[in-house]
Amino acid sequence: MNIKAVIELDFSKIKDVEHLYEALAEKIGFPDSYGKNADAVIDCLFGLRYPEEGMTKISLDTTEKIIIQTKNITSAEQKTRETLMFIVEFVNYKCQFKETPASILLLLER
Repeated sequence: MNIKAVIELDFSKIKDVEHLYEALAEKIGFPDSYGKNADAVIDCLFGLRYPEEGMTKISLDTTEKIIIQTKNITSAEQKTRETLMFIVEFVNYKCQFKETPASILLLLER
């Protein structure tokens, strides 16, 4: 497995879903114009394999993945935890639908 980047999310600093969107945008490099909602985050993260779309500063080929590693996840609101898991699951589902390997691994640490 070829890991391109490890993105660390510290949930002692991420208080709610809006902060989660901001943290992902900052760490992965979403465009300023992205919609700051789950659908927009999914679209941006799906763009990891399509650098020509300009949705992220990180780009992956079909052999690469990123790891989203959480810290202090148990301190996050349940909705925030569920939103992160939904986003990662849906991005990887879209990859499967397009017959490409999953692009994101999620590592949950308390």
